[in-house]
Amino acid sequence: MGKYELLTHYLENQPGEIWDAQFSDVERVLGFPLPRSAHEYPAWWANQVPGHSQTRGWRDAGWETGQVDLAAKKVQFRRRRREASHASLSEMRANPIRDLWERAHRITGIEDRDALIEAALTALIRREAGKQLIAMGGTMPDFTVPPRERPTW
Repeated sequence: MGKYELLTHYLENQPGEIWDAQFSDVERVLGFPLPRSAHEYPAWWANQVPGHSQTRGWRDAGWETGQVDLAAKKVQFRRRRREASHASLSEMRANPIRDLWERAHRITGIEDRDALIEAALTALIRREAGKQLIAMGGTMPDFTVPPRERPTW
């Protein structure tokens, strides 16, 4: 579970298009205090892609930040507009595979499904082959342990 995954789940279940939140509201959802940089730098709330873990917390839910008022300790979250071809949240919940495709696209930036399948299968085969080789006592000099969080391509 990512550090900001509770924020992702919270925003996914919000019925409206805008959530005007106090920093304390965000902390309540997360269950821990925001870092000092969130209180001091508007850039902490940026919607950059690829983003930091907090950015992925709201972007993975389909939201972005809007107005940030550090003095008043407020931030506005807005639901991102979906393209006409994108499924609604209820449709995505009904079809978890579609959600996986969407997340994989957002993470990798790969739009073509065949290219995405190829990249995923190649990574899976390399990882599993490396694990088998290591289990047999062999070495694989270019084997790296996958990161704990999703890569930020």
